[in-house]
Amino acid sequence: MKRLTLVVAALAVVAISSPALAQRGGGRGFGGGRMAGGNLLGLLGQKPVQEDLKLTDDQVKKVDEQVEKQREVFAALRDLTPEERQKEAATQAEATKKSLSEILKEDQLKRLKQISLQQRGGQALTDAEVASALNLTTEQKDRITAIQDGVQSQMRELFQAGAAGGDREELQKKGQELRTATDQKILAVLTDAQHAKLKEMKGEPFKGELRGGGFGGGRGGRRGRGA
Repeated sequence: MKRLTLVVAALAVVAISSPALAQRGGGRGFGGGRMAGGNLLGLLGQKPVQEDLKLTDDQVKKVDEQVEKQREVFAALRDLTPEERQKEAATQAEATKKSLSEILKEDQLKRLKQISLQQRGGQALTDAEVASALNLTTEQKDRITAIQDGVQSQMRELFQAGAAGGDREELQKKGQELRTATDQKILAVLTDAQHAKLKEMKGEPFKGELRGGGFGGGRGGRRGRGA
């Protein structure tokens, strides 16, 4: 049972980072994304990010308190229906973003968003703020949504294989390869000008080592993706 839990948890790390399994906000995958506030808080809870942002001890303490609250939120979401879960997730995401704006200075919040953009890859394009900044066309959004839909069945198969006791490392590898391939397809939708804008929005490459899961131990360290 322990091995099964590890496999499913490992795949979940890839899945929640994958654009294919992002919660669909309004507009066929564009508009809200999956707990954007949680994504930022998950990053901010990691020491390399805190060091990059030069957080004070008081700020770190406040971040730790928010991370603990977020854990409780995630635990509570498991007991809700899918519809209730999506509604509550959106509410909590807004609350988290408000809290972060109160904890961080303006330049720190800007840098945190840059690091988040670097980590999310193609999935970031389904964020309403990013899509607006890049001026994505309706055709581009439809193409991205089609790419997301096309990868869902493959990710679902990986989950099923994990539940059946499949090889953990192999499943992790396949999941990461699937995410990478999906990111490449999504980013290929952009024009040269949009690529340049996205690179500008990402800022300086983040060079710290991050845990895979954002909360808790994760699956080993990984460097920032850079721009």
